[in-house]
Amino acid sequence: MSFAGKVALVTACGRGIGKEIALTLARNGCSVAVNSYTEDNTRALVEEIKQLDVRALGVAGDITQVAVITQMVAETLETFGQIDILVNNVGGVTMKQSADTDSPLARTEALWDGTYELSLKAPALMCEAVIPHFIERKSGKIINMSSIAGQSGLPHIEVTPIPFCYHSMKAGVTRLTQVLADQLGPHNINVNSIVPGIIYTDAWKGTAEAMVKNHPKFKGEDPREWFLGIGEGRYRGDGMPSTPMRREQTTTDIAEATLFLVSDAAANITGQQLTIDGGMVKN
Repeated sequence: MSFAGKVALVTACGRGIGKEIALTLARNGCSVAVNSYTEDNTRALVEEIKQLDVRALGVAGDITQVAVITQMVAETLETFGQIDILVNNVGGVTMKQSADTDSPLARTEALWDGTYELSLKAPALMCEAVIPHFIERKSGKIINMSSIAGQSGLPHIEVTPIPFCYHSMKAGVTRLTQVLADQLGPHNINVNSIVPGIIYTDAWKGTAEAMVKNHPKFKGEDPREWFLGIGEGRYRGDGMPSTPMRREQTTTDIAEATLFLVSDAAANITGQQLTIDGGMVKN
């Protein structure tokens, strides 16, 4: 699958899923503009992409900020002359400073506001920044990174260690994708979302270890196997659900699915969610 002559813009790709998506596109001949919060991660990824003998551009900064979004799009167009693919990988849970710190709802407000800006507002604004260029070219591919947390079929939500605001924002990403697909289809623009399951990143490792240690129901479990649901028959209704495939998913699984959806092979696929979780969620 060749992407020679194509240009992709990938946000929040200093590590993890975003980094693997950027590298996978580059390995297939795509020029890539990357964004990460830190200068060091951005610079390192640009150098790694260039080693693959393709062109790369890095724009470091907080992608929730309009100035960084507009800079990212402007520099990509100035450097490459076009954008063919947008991958909105940004997302997560974060706190924003509340204006009224004495309020009993201050922490809740900060959590909802911060998570909204990172997980829903930022990808929506990035889409708005790139869409005029896609419409002008009568072509474009958009991938919005969602999560099984945004799906109603996610079982055992009571043991999922993420706040409800994150679930809500990822559900919003799904609806954003569907609406944009309806609006942009006549312009030959595909809009889809990738829905990853649980990947055992460094960030999740500490959470899993703490839950297994502190929760009386889960003591004695292997944190990695319990969290990923890949053990053999040890996960009942009081724990994280088993995955039918019984295999650990990786960032490569997500990157390869993204590659397919932005390829010509997926020309007639739009407005869809592609869930990659080993079968954990049943919709």
